[in-house]
Amino acid sequence: MKPFILLLKIQLLGLFGINKTLYADPSKAKRTLALAALVVAAVVLFASAYSAGVAQGLVQIGLAEAVPLVAVLVGAIAGAVAAFLKTNGVLFGFKDYDLVMSLPVPTSSVVLSRIASLYAMSLLFGVLVMVPAFAVYASAAGVSAVGVACMALSIVLAPLLPLAAAVVLAVLIAAVSSRFKHANVAVIVLTLAATLAAVFGSFALSGQSDDLAALSALGAQLTGQLAAIFPPAAWATAGIVQGDLVQFAAFAAVNIAAAAAVFALVVLLFVPVNSLLMSSRPRGTFSFDGKDAARSKSSTPFRALMVKELRLLAATPIYFMNACIGYVLVLVAAVAVAVGSATGMLSLDLLPPAYAPFVGALLPWALAFFCAISSTTAASVSLEGSARWLMLTAPVPPATVLGAKVAVNLAIAVPCLAVSAVLMAASLPLDALSVAALFAMPLAACMLAACLGLALDARSPKYDWTSVYEPVKRGVPVFAVIMIGMVFCALGMGVTTLLGVGASLVLALLAAAVSVAAYRGAVKRGLRA
Repeated sequence: MKPFILLLKIQLLGLFGINKTLYADPSKAKRTLALAALVVAAVVLFASAYSAGVAQGLVQIGLAEAVPLVAVLVGAIAGAVAAFLKTNGVLFGFKDYDLVMSLPVPTSSVVLSRIASLYAMSLLFGVLVMVPAFAVYASAAGVSAVGVACMALSIVLAPLLPLAAAVVLAVLIAAVSSRFKHANVAVIVLTLAATLAAVFGSFALSGQSDDLAALSALGAQLTGQLAAIFPPAAWATAGIVQGDLVQFAAFAAVNIAAAAAVFALVVLLFVPVNSLLMSSRPRGTFSFDGKDAARSKSSTPFRALMVKELRLLAATPIYFMNACIGYVLVLVAAVAVAVGSATGMLSLDLLPPAYAPFVGALLPWALAFFCAISSTTAASVSLEGSARWLMLTAPVPPATVLGAKVAVNLAIAVPCLAVSAVLMAASLPLDALSVAALFAMPLAACMLAACLGLALDARSPKYDWTSVYEPVKRGVPVFAVIMIGMVFCALGMGVTTLLGVGASLVLALLAAAVSVAAYRGAVKRGLRA
Protein backbone atom coordinates (compact mmCIF):
# COMPACT_ATOMS: atom_id res chain seq x y z
CA MET A 1 0.00 0.00 0.00
CA LYS A 2 2.86 2.40 0.76
CA PRO A 3 4.34 2.19 -2.78
CA PHE A 4 0.87 2.91 -4.18
CA ILE A 5 0.42 5.99 -1.98
CA LEU A 6 3.84 7.36 -2.90
CA LEU A 7 3.29 6.76 -6.61
CA LEU A 8 -0.18 8.30 -6.47
CA LYS A 9 1.23 11.37 -4.73
CA ILE A 10 3.82 11.77 -7.48
CA GLN A 11 1.14 11.31 -10.15
CA LEU A 12 -1.21 13.89 -8.65
CA LEU A 13 1.56 16.45 -8.15
CA GLY A 14 2.75 15.88 -11.70
CA LEU A 15 -0.77 15.86 -13.09
CA PHE A 16 -1.29 19.52 -12.24
CA GLY A 17 2.36 20.58 -12.46
CA ILE A 18 2.54 21.46 -8.75
CA ASN A 19 5.73 19.55 -7.97
CA LYS A 20 7.66 21.09 -10.87
CA THR A 21 6.41 24.56 -9.99
CA LEU A 22 7.48 24.28 -6.36
CA TYR A 23 10.96 22.91 -6.93
CA ALA A 24 12.06 23.87 -10.44
CA ASP A 25 11.93 27.63 -9.83
CA PRO A 26 11.00 28.52 -6.22
CA SER A 27 11.21 32.27 -6.88
CA LYS A 28 8.29 32.06 -9.33
CA ALA A 29 6.35 29.37 -7.48
CA LYS A 30 4.08 31.72 -5.54
CA ARG A 31 3.14 33.80 -8.57
CA THR A 32 2.54 30.73 -10.70
CA LEU A 33 0.42 29.02 -8.07
CA ALA A 34 -1.56 32.22 -7.45
CA LEU A 35 -2.25 32.55 -11.16
CA ALA A 36 -3.23 28.88 -11.33
CA ALA A 37 -5.58 29.39 -8.38
CA LEU A 38 -7.28 32.27 -10.18
CA VAL A 39 -7.68 30.17 -13.32
CA VAL A 40 -9.11 27.26 -11.32
CA ALA A 41 -11.51 29.61 -9.54
CA ALA A 42 -12.68 31.03 -12.87
CA VAL A 43 -13.19 27.56 -14.35
CA VAL A 44 -15.09 26.38 -11.28
CA LEU A 45 -17.30 29.47 -11.33
CA PHE A 46 -18.06 29.16 -15.04
CA ALA A 47 -18.69 25.40 -14.97
CA SER A 48 -20.89 25.66 -11.87
CA ALA A 49 -22.90 28.53 -13.31
CA TYR A 50 -23.40 26.74 -16.62
CA SER A 51 -24.42 23.47 -14.97
CA ALA A 52 -26.81 25.24 -12.63
CA GLY A 53 -28.26 27.22 -15.54
CA VAL A 54 -28.95 24.08 -17.58
CA ALA A 55 -30.56 22.40 -14.56
CA GLN A 56 -32.70 25.46 -13.89
CA GLY A 57 -33.81 25.44 -17.52
CA LEU A 58 -34.96 21.82 -17.20
CA VAL A 59 -36.86 22.69 -14.02
CA GLN A 60 -38.61 25.60 -15.72
CA ILE A 61 -39.92 23.43 -18.56
CA GLY A 62 -41.27 20.84 -16.13
CA LEU A 63 -38.47 18.28 -16.37
CA ALA A 64 -37.08 18.51 -12.84
CA GLU A 65 -36.82 14.71 -12.54
CA ALA A 66 -34.58 14.67 -15.63
CA VAL A 67 -31.95 16.81 -13.88
CA PRO A 68 -30.29 13.90 -11.98
CA LEU A 69 -30.25 11.76 -15.14
CA VAL A 70 -28.59 14.46 -17.23
CA ALA A 71 -26.19 15.35 -14.40
CA VAL A 72 -25.00 11.77 -13.95
CA LEU A 73 -24.67 11.21 -17.68
CA VAL A 74 -22.89 14.47 -18.51
CA GLY A 75 -20.61 14.28 -15.47
CA ALA A 76 -19.58 10.74 -16.28
CA ILE A 77 -18.97 11.41 -19.97
CA ALA A 78 -17.09 14.65 -19.35
CA GLY A 79 -14.78 12.90 -16.92
CA ALA A 80 -14.27 9.97 -19.28
CA VAL A 81 -13.32 12.29 -22.15
CA ALA A 82 -10.83 14.11 -19.93
CA ALA A 83 -9.33 10.80 -18.80
CA PHE A 84 -9.22 9.43 -22.36
CA LEU A 85 -7.19 12.41 -23.54
CA LYS A 86 -4.68 11.77 -20.76
CA THR A 87 -4.52 7.96 -20.84
CA ASN A 88 -1.95 7.72 -23.61
CA GLY A 89 0.39 9.96 -21.64
CA VAL A 90 -0.22 8.45 -18.20
CA LEU A 91 -0.74 4.73 -18.79
CA PHE A 92 0.98 4.30 -22.14
CA GLY A 93 3.74 6.00 -24.04
CA PHE A 94 5.15 8.04 -21.14
CA LYS A 95 8.81 8.97 -21.43
CA ASP A 96 9.98 7.73 -18.02
CA TYR A 97 8.60 4.21 -18.46
CA ASP A 98 12.01 2.54 -18.03
CA LEU A 99 12.69 4.53 -14.86
CA VAL A 100 9.30 3.73 -13.33
CA MET A 101 9.51 0.02 -14.11
CA SER A 102 12.98 -0.19 -12.59
CA LEU A 103 11.56 0.82 -9.19
CA PRO A 104 11.19 -1.99 -6.60
CA VAL A 105 7.37 -1.87 -6.69
CA PRO A 106 4.88 -4.31 -8.21
CA THR A 107 3.33 -3.53 -11.59
CA SER A 108 -0.12 -3.52 -10.01
CA SER A 109 0.86 -0.57 -7.78
CA VAL A 110 2.16 1.37 -10.77
CA VAL A 111 -1.02 0.72 -12.76
CA LEU A 112 -3.33 1.45 -9.82
CA SER A 113 -1.61 4.76 -9.05
CA ARG A 114 -1.92 5.88 -12.65
CA ILE A 115 -5.53 4.80 -13.02
CA ALA A 116 -6.28 6.52 -9.70
CA SER A 117 -4.85 9.79 -11.04
CA LEU A 118 -7.09 9.48 -14.11
CA TYR A 119 -10.03 8.79 -11.81
CA ALA A 120 -9.17 11.89 -9.78
CA MET A 121 -9.39 14.00 -12.94
CA SER A 122 -12.69 12.38 -13.91
CA LEU A 123 -14.03 12.93 -10.39
CA LEU A 124 -13.05 16.59 -10.53
CA PHE A 125 -15.03 17.09 -13.74
CA GLY A 126 -17.92 15.16 -12.25
CA VAL A 127 -18.03 17.36 -9.16
CA LEU A 128 -18.00 20.53 -11.28
CA VAL A 129 -20.95 19.32 -13.37
CA MET A 130 -23.02 17.26 -10.94
CA VAL A 131 -22.97 19.17 -7.64
CA PRO A 132 -24.54 22.42 -8.97
CA ALA A 133 -27.18 20.44 -10.90
CA PHE A 134 -28.03 18.35 -7.84
CA ALA A 135 -28.31 21.51 -5.75
CA VAL A 136 -30.82 23.00 -8.20
CA TYR A 137 -32.82 19.77 -8.24
CA ALA A 138 -32.85 19.51 -4.44
CA SER A 139 -34.11 23.08 -4.05
CA ALA A 140 -36.79 22.65 -6.74
CA ALA A 141 -38.12 19.16 -6.06
CA GLY A 142 -37.04 18.28 -2.55
CA VAL A 143 -34.90 15.24 -1.77
CA SER A 144 -35.07 12.63 0.97
CA ALA A 145 -32.11 11.55 3.06
CA VAL A 146 -31.79 8.45 0.87
CA GLY A 147 -31.77 10.67 -2.22
CA VAL A 148 -29.01 12.84 -0.78
CA ALA A 149 -26.91 9.75 -0.02
CA CYS A 150 -27.49 8.48 -3.55
CA MET A 151 -26.44 11.87 -4.95
CA ALA A 152 -23.17 11.78 -3.03
CA LEU A 153 -22.44 8.19 -4.03
CA SER A 154 -23.34 8.81 -7.67
CA ILE A 155 -20.71 11.57 -7.88
CA VAL A 156 -18.09 9.06 -6.73
CA LEU A 157 -19.33 6.09 -8.76
CA ALA A 158 -20.52 7.68 -12.01
CA PRO A 159 -17.05 8.19 -13.57
CA LEU A 160 -16.00 4.55 -13.11
CA LEU A 161 -17.85 2.87 -16.00
CA PRO A 162 -17.12 5.56 -18.63
CA LEU A 163 -13.54 5.74 -17.35
CA ALA A 164 -13.23 2.00 -17.81
CA ALA A 165 -14.53 2.30 -21.37
CA ALA A 166 -12.11 5.17 -22.06
CA VAL A 167 -9.17 3.16 -20.74
CA VAL A 168 -10.12 0.11 -22.83
CA LEU A 169 -10.35 2.31 -25.92
CA ALA A 170 -6.98 3.84 -25.10
CA VAL A 171 -5.47 0.37 -24.65
CA LEU A 172 -6.74 -0.65 -28.08
CA ILE A 173 -5.43 2.55 -29.67
CA ALA A 174 -2.05 2.16 -28.00
CA ALA A 175 -1.79 -1.48 -29.09
CA VAL A 176 -2.81 -0.68 -32.66
CA SER A 177 -0.65 2.44 -32.92
CA SER A 178 2.45 0.38 -32.11
CA ARG A 179 1.90 -1.47 -35.41
CA PHE A 180 -0.36 0.78 -37.48
CA LYS A 181 1.39 3.76 -39.02
CA HIS A 182 -1.67 6.02 -39.26
CA ALA A 183 -3.47 5.16 -36.02
CA ASN A 184 -3.10 8.71 -34.68
CA VAL A 185 -4.76 10.14 -37.79
CA ALA A 186 -7.72 7.85 -37.17
CA VAL A 187 -7.90 9.11 -33.57
CA ILE A 188 -7.91 12.72 -34.79
CA VAL A 189 -10.72 12.02 -37.26
CA LEU A 190 -12.85 10.22 -34.69
CA THR A 191 -12.30 12.94 -32.08
CA LEU A 192 -13.21 15.64 -34.58
CA ALA A 193 -16.35 13.75 -35.53
CA ALA A 194 -17.37 13.41 -31.88
CA THR A 195 -16.70 17.10 -31.21
CA LEU A 196 -18.70 18.27 -34.23
CA ALA A 197 -21.55 15.91 -33.35
CA ALA A 198 -21.71 17.42 -29.85
CA VAL A 199 -21.68 20.95 -31.28
CA PHE A 200 -24.41 20.30 -33.82
CA GLY A 201 -26.42 18.35 -31.27
CA SER A 202 -26.41 21.26 -28.85
CA PHE A 203 -27.45 23.68 -31.60
CA ALA A 204 -30.20 21.36 -32.78
CA LEU A 205 -31.54 21.05 -29.24
CA SER A 206 -31.44 24.80 -28.60
CA GLY A 207 -33.14 25.65 -31.87
CA GLN A 208 -35.99 23.16 -31.85
CA SER A 209 -38.83 25.30 -30.55
CA ASP A 210 -39.69 28.32 -28.49
CA ASP A 211 -43.01 26.84 -27.38
CA LEU A 212 -42.80 25.68 -23.76
CA ALA A 213 -45.09 22.67 -24.19
CA ALA A 214 -43.30 21.50 -27.33
CA LEU A 215 -39.93 22.02 -25.67
CA SER A 216 -41.04 20.04 -22.62
CA ALA A 217 -42.25 17.18 -24.81
CA LEU A 218 -39.01 17.21 -26.76
CA GLY A 219 -36.98 17.21 -23.53
CA ALA A 220 -38.95 14.28 -22.14
CA GLN A 221 -38.38 12.34 -25.36
CA LEU A 222 -34.64 13.05 -25.33
CA THR A 223 -34.20 12.11 -21.67
CA GLY A 224 -36.06 8.87 -22.35
CA GLN A 225 -33.68 8.13 -25.19
CA LEU A 226 -30.67 8.92 -22.98
CA ALA A 227 -31.97 6.56 -20.30
CA ALA A 228 -32.38 3.82 -22.90
CA ILE A 229 -28.88 4.39 -24.31
CA PHE A 230 -27.16 4.43 -20.90
CA PRO A 231 -29.30 2.45 -18.39
CA PRO A 232 -26.91 2.92 -15.41
CA ALA A 233 -27.74 6.65 -15.40
CA ALA A 234 -31.43 5.74 -15.18
CA TRP A 235 -30.69 3.39 -12.28
CA ALA A 236 -28.87 6.14 -10.41
CA THR A 237 -31.77 8.51 -11.10
CA ALA A 238 -34.22 5.99 -9.66
CA GLY A 239 -32.24 5.92 -6.44
CA ILE A 240 -32.05 9.73 -6.22
CA VAL A 241 -35.64 10.55 -7.23
CA GLN A 242 -37.59 7.54 -5.98
CA GLY A 243 -35.30 6.18 -3.27
CA ASP A 244 -35.07 2.87 -5.13
CA LEU A 245 -32.00 1.29 -3.51
CA VAL A 246 -32.21 -1.89 -5.61
CA GLN A 247 -31.69 -0.01 -8.89
CA PHE A 248 -29.04 2.18 -7.31
CA ALA A 249 -27.22 -0.93 -6.06
CA ALA A 250 -27.24 -2.20 -9.65
CA PHE A 251 -25.72 1.13 -10.75
CA ALA A 252 -23.00 0.84 -8.11
CA ALA A 253 -22.28 -2.83 -8.92
CA VAL A 254 -21.92 -2.21 -12.66
CA ASN A 255 -19.49 0.67 -12.13
CA ILE A 256 -17.37 -1.12 -9.55
CA ALA A 257 -17.26 -4.34 -11.59
CA ALA A 258 -16.23 -2.42 -14.73
CA ALA A 259 -13.46 -0.64 -12.85
CA ALA A 260 -12.15 -3.90 -11.36
CA ALA A 261 -12.21 -5.69 -14.73
CA VAL A 262 -10.37 -2.87 -16.49
CA PHE A 263 -7.77 -2.71 -13.72
CA ALA A 264 -7.07 -6.42 -14.17
CA LEU A 265 -6.88 -5.99 -17.96
CA VAL A 266 -4.45 -3.07 -17.76
CA VAL A 267 -2.22 -4.89 -15.26
CA LEU A 268 -2.07 -7.77 -17.74
CA LEU A 269 -1.33 -5.58 -20.79
CA PHE A 270 0.65 -2.75 -19.20
CA VAL A 271 4.13 -4.14 -19.82
CA PRO A 272 3.47 -5.74 -23.26
CA VAL A 273 1.78 -2.66 -24.74
CA ASN A 274 4.36 -0.24 -23.38
CA SER A 275 7.16 -2.50 -24.58
CA LEU A 276 5.68 -2.47 -28.07
CA LEU A 277 5.38 1.32 -27.97
CA MET A 278 8.95 1.73 -26.75
CA SER A 279 10.39 -0.68 -29.32
CA SER A 280 8.37 0.42 -32.37
CA ARG A 281 10.03 2.73 -34.85
CA PRO A 282 8.69 4.58 -37.88
CA ARG A 283 8.96 2.50 -41.01
CA GLY A 284 10.58 4.69 -43.59
CA THR A 285 10.17 4.18 -47.32
CA PHE A 286 13.24 6.13 -48.44
CA SER A 287 15.54 4.54 -50.93
CA PHE A 288 18.42 5.81 -53.03
CA ASP A 289 16.70 5.44 -56.35
CA GLY A 290 16.27 8.26 -58.81
CA LYS A 291 12.84 9.35 -57.60
CA ASP A 292 13.75 9.76 -53.92
CA ALA A 293 17.13 11.27 -54.75
CA ALA A 294 15.49 13.90 -56.93
CA ARG A 295 12.94 14.63 -54.22
CA SER A 296 15.64 15.07 -51.56
CA LYS A 297 17.64 17.40 -53.80
CA SER A 298 14.61 19.57 -54.59
CA SER A 299 13.62 19.94 -50.92
CA THR A 300 14.84 22.95 -48.95
CA PRO A 301 15.61 23.06 -45.20
CA PHE A 302 12.57 25.28 -44.65
CA ARG A 303 10.28 22.82 -46.41
CA ALA A 304 11.81 19.86 -44.58
CA LEU A 305 11.22 21.57 -41.23
CA MET A 306 7.62 22.30 -42.18
CA VAL A 307 7.10 18.64 -43.04
CA LYS A 308 8.57 17.68 -39.66
CA GLU A 309 6.15 20.01 -37.87
CA LEU A 310 3.18 18.69 -39.82
CA ARG A 311 4.14 15.11 -39.03
CA LEU A 312 4.39 15.94 -35.33
CA LEU A 313 0.96 17.57 -35.47
CA ALA A 314 -0.60 14.57 -37.21
CA ALA A 315 1.12 12.10 -34.88
CA THR A 316 -0.13 13.81 -31.69
CA PRO A 317 -3.95 13.90 -31.50
CA ILE A 318 -4.13 16.02 -28.33
CA TYR A 319 -1.78 18.57 -29.92
CA PHE A 320 -3.86 18.75 -33.09
CA MET A 321 -7.18 19.04 -31.26
CA ASN A 322 -5.92 21.70 -28.87
CA ALA A 323 -4.20 23.77 -31.58
CA CYS A 324 -6.47 23.38 -34.61
CA ILE A 325 -10.03 22.81 -33.41
CA GLY A 326 -10.74 26.55 -33.68
CA TYR A 327 -10.02 26.55 -37.41
CA VAL A 328 -12.21 23.48 -37.90
CA LEU A 329 -15.10 25.14 -36.04
CA VAL A 330 -14.74 28.30 -38.14
CA LEU A 331 -14.97 26.27 -41.33
CA VAL A 332 -17.92 24.25 -40.06
CA ALA A 333 -19.74 27.42 -38.96
CA ALA A 334 -19.24 28.97 -42.41
CA VAL A 335 -20.61 25.86 -44.12
CA ALA A 336 -23.60 25.89 -41.77
CA VAL A 337 -24.28 29.57 -42.55
CA ALA A 338 -24.03 28.91 -46.29
CA VAL A 339 -26.39 25.93 -46.10
CA GLY A 340 -28.82 27.81 -43.87
CA SER A 341 -28.83 30.79 -46.21
CA ALA A 342 -29.29 28.64 -49.31
CA THR A 343 -32.21 26.71 -47.79
CA GLY A 344 -33.87 29.80 -46.32
CA MET A 345 -33.46 28.57 -42.73
CA LEU A 346 -31.11 31.47 -41.92
CA SER A 347 -31.83 35.05 -42.89
CA LEU A 348 -30.99 38.46 -41.45
CA ASP A 349 -34.58 39.45 -42.17
CA LEU A 350 -35.62 37.33 -39.19
CA LEU A 351 -33.76 39.67 -36.83
CA PRO A 352 -35.20 42.95 -35.54
CA PRO A 353 -34.14 45.82 -37.84
CA ALA A 354 -32.08 47.43 -35.07
CA TYR A 355 -29.94 44.29 -34.61
CA ALA A 356 -29.25 43.37 -38.23
CA PRO A 357 -26.38 45.89 -38.81
CA PHE A 358 -24.48 44.48 -35.83
CA VAL A 359 -24.20 41.06 -37.49
CA GLY A 360 -21.92 42.29 -40.24
CA ALA A 361 -19.89 44.32 -37.74
CA LEU A 362 -19.43 41.65 -35.05
CA LEU A 363 -19.39 38.47 -37.15
CA PRO A 364 -15.69 38.89 -38.05
CA TRP A 365 -14.82 39.02 -34.37
CA ALA A 366 -16.78 35.84 -33.71
CA LEU A 367 -14.57 34.09 -36.28
CA ALA A 368 -11.48 35.84 -34.90
CA PHE A 369 -12.21 34.47 -31.43
CA PHE A 370 -11.75 30.86 -32.54
CA CYS A 371 -8.57 31.82 -34.39
CA ALA A 372 -7.16 33.79 -31.47
CA ILE A 373 -7.33 30.80 -29.11
CA SER A 374 -5.82 28.35 -31.63
CA SER A 375 -2.05 28.19 -31.99
CA THR A 376 0.21 25.34 -33.09
CA THR A 377 3.29 27.38 -32.15
CA ALA A 378 2.56 27.94 -28.45
CA ALA A 379 3.87 24.47 -27.63
CA SER A 380 5.95 23.72 -30.74
CA VAL A 381 9.37 24.56 -29.28
CA SER A 382 8.75 22.72 -26.01
CA LEU A 383 7.52 19.65 -27.90
CA GLU A 384 11.02 19.19 -29.32
CA GLY A 385 11.74 17.65 -25.91
CA SER A 386 14.74 15.37 -25.70
CA ALA A 387 15.22 15.65 -29.49
CA ARG A 388 15.87 19.39 -29.27
CA TRP A 389 19.52 18.86 -30.15
CA LEU A 390 18.38 18.29 -33.74
CA MET A 391 16.83 21.75 -33.82
CA LEU A 392 19.70 23.39 -31.95
CA THR A 393 22.49 21.84 -34.05
CA ALA A 394 20.82 22.03 -37.47
CA PRO A 395 23.00 24.00 -39.95
CA VAL A 396 20.27 26.58 -40.50
CA PRO A 397 19.61 29.96 -38.83
CA PRO A 398 16.96 30.29 -36.09
CA ALA A 399 14.76 32.18 -38.57
CA THR A 400 14.41 29.01 -40.64
CA VAL A 401 13.53 26.79 -37.67
CA LEU A 402 11.10 29.23 -36.07
CA GLY A 403 9.73 30.43 -39.39
CA ALA A 404 8.76 26.87 -40.33
CA LYS A 405 6.72 26.59 -37.12
CA VAL A 406 4.80 29.79 -37.91
CA ALA A 407 4.40 28.75 -41.54
CA VAL A 408 2.71 25.49 -40.52
CA ASN A 409 0.23 27.42 -38.37
CA LEU A 410 -0.57 29.80 -41.23
CA ALA A 411 -0.69 26.99 -43.81
CA ILE A 412 -3.50 25.37 -41.81
CA ALA A 413 -5.29 28.55 -40.78
CA VAL A 414 -5.27 30.70 -43.92
CA PRO A 415 -7.08 28.24 -46.25
CA CYS A 416 -9.73 27.61 -43.57
CA LEU A 417 -10.19 31.35 -43.02
CA ALA A 418 -10.28 32.15 -46.73
CA VAL A 419 -12.92 29.50 -47.50
CA SER A 420 -14.97 30.51 -44.45
CA ALA A 421 -14.87 34.22 -45.31
CA VAL A 422 -15.85 33.57 -48.94
CA LEU A 423 -18.78 31.38 -47.90
CA MET A 424 -20.08 33.89 -45.38
CA ALA A 425 -19.57 36.87 -47.68
CA ALA A 426 -21.53 35.08 -50.40
CA SER A 427 -24.28 33.97 -48.02
CA LEU A 428 -24.98 37.18 -46.08
CA PRO A 429 -25.88 40.68 -47.37
CA LEU A 430 -22.77 42.49 -46.11
CA ASP A 431 -21.31 45.79 -47.27
CA ALA A 432 -17.78 46.06 -48.69
CA LEU A 433 -16.25 47.19 -45.38
CA SER A 434 -17.79 44.28 -43.49
CA VAL A 435 -16.56 41.84 -46.13
CA ALA A 436 -13.03 43.24 -45.78
CA ALA A 437 -13.30 42.84 -42.01
CA LEU A 438 -14.47 39.26 -42.49
CA PHE A 439 -11.04 38.51 -43.99
CA ALA A 440 -8.89 40.91 -41.95
CA MET A 441 -9.99 40.24 -38.35
CA PRO A 442 -9.58 36.44 -38.29
CA LEU A 443 -6.27 36.70 -40.15
CA ALA A 444 -4.95 39.27 -37.67
CA ALA A 445 -6.06 37.08 -34.76
CA CYS A 446 -4.37 34.07 -36.35
CA MET A 447 -1.09 35.97 -36.85
CA LEU A 448 -1.19 37.23 -33.27
CA ALA A 449 -1.76 33.75 -31.83
CA ALA A 450 0.92 32.15 -34.02
CA CYS A 451 3.69 34.73 -33.57
CA LEU A 452 3.01 35.52 -29.93
CA GLY A 453 2.76 31.84 -29.05
CA LEU A 454 6.07 31.15 -30.78
CA ALA A 455 7.79 34.08 -29.05
CA LEU A 456 6.59 33.01 -25.60
CA ASP A 457 7.47 29.35 -26.05
CA ALA A 458 10.86 30.08 -27.59
CA ARG A 459 11.67 32.47 -24.73
CA SER A 460 11.26 29.83 -22.00
CA PRO A 461 10.75 26.35 -23.48
CA LYS A 462 10.02 23.40 -21.18
CA TYR A 463 11.79 20.36 -22.62
CA ASP A 464 11.59 18.09 -19.55
CA TRP A 465 8.00 16.90 -20.02
CA THR A 466 7.07 13.25 -19.68
CA SER A 467 3.75 13.55 -21.52
CA VAL A 468 2.78 15.84 -24.42
CA TYR A 469 -0.23 16.84 -22.32
CA GLU A 470 2.07 19.05 -20.19
CA PRO A 471 3.24 21.56 -22.84
CA VAL A 472 0.04 21.31 -24.90
CA LYS A 473 -2.54 21.72 -22.13
CA ARG A 474 -0.70 23.17 -19.14
CA GLY A 475 2.00 25.25 -20.80
CA VAL A 476 2.15 28.91 -19.83
CA PRO A 477 2.48 30.05 -23.49
CA VAL A 478 -0.72 28.18 -24.41
CA PHE A 479 -2.60 29.78 -21.54
CA ALA A 480 -1.18 33.23 -22.33
CA VAL A 481 -2.18 32.98 -25.99
CA ILE A 482 -5.74 32.03 -25.06
CA MET A 483 -6.10 34.87 -22.56
CA ILE A 484 -4.54 37.49 -24.86
CA GLY A 485 -6.69 36.27 -27.75
CA MET A 486 -9.85 36.60 -25.68
CA VAL A 487 -8.89 40.11 -24.56
CA PHE A 488 -8.06 41.07 -28.15
CA CYS A 489 -11.44 39.90 -29.43
CA ALA A 490 -13.34 41.56 -26.58
CA LEU A 491 -11.48 44.81 -27.26
CA GLY A 492 -12.21 44.46 -30.97
CA MET A 493 -15.93 44.02 -30.36
CA GLY A 494 -15.95 47.11 -28.13
CA VAL A 495 -14.07 49.20 -30.67
CA THR A 496 -16.37 48.04 -33.47
CA THR A 497 -19.51 48.79 -31.48
CA LEU A 498 -18.36 52.27 -30.44
CA LEU A 499 -16.31 53.44 -33.45
CA GLY A 500 -17.42 51.27 -36.35
CA VAL A 501 -15.90 48.68 -38.64
CA GLY A 502 -13.24 51.07 -39.97
CA ALA A 503 -11.70 51.42 -36.50
CA SER A 504 -11.62 47.65 -36.12
CA LEU A 505 -9.62 47.38 -39.36
CA VAL A 506 -7.05 49.74 -37.82
CA LEU A 507 -6.96 47.47 -34.75
CA ALA A 508 -6.33 44.49 -37.03
CA LEU A 509 -3.36 46.28 -38.61
CA LEU A 510 -1.96 47.02 -35.15
CA ALA A 511 -2.31 43.36 -34.20
CA ALA A 512 -0.47 42.36 -37.38
CA ALA A 513 2.33 44.80 -36.52
CA VAL A 514 2.59 43.37 -33.00
CA SER A 515 2.74 39.89 -34.50
CA VAL A 516 5.62 40.78 -36.80
CA ALA A 517 7.48 42.44 -33.91
CA ALA A 518 6.99 39.35 -31.70
CA TYR A 519 8.30 37.07 -34.46
CA ARG A 520 11.34 39.24 -35.11
CA GLY A 521 12.06 39.35 -31.38
CA ALA A 522 11.93 35.56 -31.19
CA VAL A 523 14.28 35.20 -34.17
CA LYS A 524 16.70 37.76 -32.76
CA ARG A 525 16.76 36.02 -29.39
CA GLY A 526 17.41 32.67 -31.08
CA LEU A 527 16.92 29.16 -29.79
CA ARG A 528 17.49 28.15 -26.20
CA ALA A 529 18.79 24.80 -25.06
